[in-house]
Amino acid sequence: MQAVQIQQYGAADTLALVDVATPAPGPDDVVVRVHAAGVNRLDVLLRDGSVFQVPLPRIPGTDFAGEIVEAGANVDRRRIGERVFAAPILSCGHCEHCLRGEDNRCSHFGTVGSTIDGGYAQFVRVPSRNAVALPEALDYVRGASFALTYATAAAMLRRGRLAAGESVMILGANGGLGYAAVELASAMGARVIAIGRSADTDEALRRAGATAVVLAGPAMADEVRELTGGRGVDLVFEHVGAATFEQSVAALAMDGRLVLGGVTTGTMAPLDLKAVFTRRLEVLGCRGSGRRDLDHVLDLVARERVRPCIQQVLPLAQAAQAHRLLESGVTLGKIILTV
Repeated sequence: MQAVQIQQYGAADTLALVDVATPAPGPDDVVVRVHAAGVNRLDVLLRDGSVFQVPLPRIPGTDFAGEIVEAGANVDRRRIGERVFAAPILSCGHCEHCLRGEDNRCSHFGTVGSTIDGGYAQFVRVPSRNAVALPEALDYVRGASFALTYATAAAMLRRGRLAAGESVMILGANGGLGYAAVELASAMGARVIAIGRSADTDEALRRAGATAVVLAGPAMADEVRELTGGRGVDLVFEHVGAATFEQSVAALAMDGRLVLGGVTTGTMAPLDLKAVFTRRLEVLGCRGSGRRDLDHVLDLVARERVRPCIQQVLPLAQAAQAHRLLESGVTLGKIILTV
């Protein structure tokens, strides 16, 4: 089969389109014929190796959708032919955390496309519990557009205890994860201040639910405080990391919370400890999402309560171009590869 591999860490051009053996299912696995795969910031981080390192070669692709073509010995064979999309988080499925739908707290936590090979391929093998039935209303392209970003955004907002009527500052709002958070937070009844990288996306972010849009930069905390009458926001949705963390803390109100679910610009950032204790701030980490978060966003997407924004659809052979587009920071929403 054809697949795109990360064979060495580096720029987008290091992605290699190669012929590799078609995977066979283990006893509890299924093999999915991939029709579409979403491109995520996680894929870029895995490829450049600056934040995460995984055993190479690796086929990236946490989001994908397709149809089951093979099933392992312990899997109901009636699932063959089923239209599915990938649940992004790998977990044991039977510990106390998994049974509560909090797979991201499982001691066997992993991610499709990083812990195991993902969907930048004609076929992919995943545990059967990670192949989730795709509602009839969703085609494969849309089925590959939401699982990682929307479920992660939902988990972060839940971890941050966002409530209706509160204000939230969302970093990286023009990207997949940030855009998902804008939609979800708005649907929850929060006042959303979206931080974008280009004025060209302002109108689209307002349509997605943002009440205000601020350009990222050294003055953004001051602008956010001005928009909130000098008070600051109740919650900061932070996944950019080192480049924005100091500004994010400065934008918080008294008793404010910051939920951190990513570090795309690096892991080391200054923290004003005096601000933390004098303003009674909370910094909350969030690793991935749970099945409860995925089920929640699947319902919202299927009922069109939220509508993932698909920026561009490219063939698998143009995976490197997709990565360059994502890294440019000018995209709004998701890029999808068709297989």
